[in-house]
Amino acid sequence: MRLNLRKLFLLLMIGSSISSVFLAHPAIAQVAEVPNPNPNGDFSSAFQRGNRGFYMISKWLVVQSTGSDPQDYALNCRYTPNGQIRSQILRGAIMTAVFKEPINLGRAEPPDAATDAIVLDSEGSPWLRVQGSQNELAYPVKPTSFDQLGECYVKANLKYIAPINPDSVIAYNRESHTYCKNQPLYCQPKLLRWLSLGRS
Repeated sequence: MRLNLRKLFLLLMIGSSISSVFLAHPAIAQVAEVPNPNPNGDFSSAFQRGNRGFYMISKWLVVQSTGSDPQDYALNCRYTPNGQIRSQILRGAIMTAVFKEPINLGRAEPPDAATDAIVLDSEGSPWLRVQGSQNELAYPVKPTSFDQLGECYVKANLKYIAPINPDSVIAYNRESHTYCKNQPLYCQPKLLRWLSLGRS
């Protein structure tokens, strides 16, 4: 009987210890994932599979390594995959991927490849379609007119770009919204345009 009581007491102590450990540490929330490149560094899709189906990876960071040439500080963005250069996007800029409608998300099967923001050129190399706008630090090559900016393609390779986790974008947008509520003067469109590099 004493042996059984000892075992019971020991089990109760172990159980309470385990419970206290789990209660002391809040559950880790599930976060979004980002696409992984292949061994060559190429990204094959801007869609990512999640627990509730597929979702879009809309924001990408320019991570092109710097060199001695001033051109190395910007990433070429082309009219077509591997085509003529339309603009250059500065290193460190956040680009917005352009997907094609209609996009079927939240399902088990992958979305139609024709809607993907990543497309292949004639040689099978992947390119990411982006907005290429001035407010995303894109600059025209020639003629030097911001009217020439627009949708363009950058190499979809880890040497040049990296996907940004959608959950971090959501958190940033929330903080920005709070800032604009507290500092409305600094969020006026005209002031933002004046503060930008392309003042007019």
